[in-house]
Amino acid sequence: MGIGAQIDGWARRSQERAVVNAREASTALSRRRVEREEVDLFLRAHAPAPAPLGVRRPA
Repeated sequence: MGIGAQIDGWARRSQERAVVNAREASTALSRRRVEREEVDLFLRAHAPAPAPLGVRRPA
C-alpha cells in the first residue's frame, strides 16, 4: 500500500468519524431540547396562578 492510499484511507476514516460525531452530537442536543421542553411544560402545569396586580402573597 502506497503513501497516497494510506493518506486517502486516513482522510476517509477521519471524515467518517466526523460524521458519526456530528450525528451523535445532534442526537444529544435534540434529546436535551425535548427534555427541557418537558420540564418547562411540567413547571407551567404545576406553577401557582400569579397573584393579581397590587396583591402581595404571604412570605
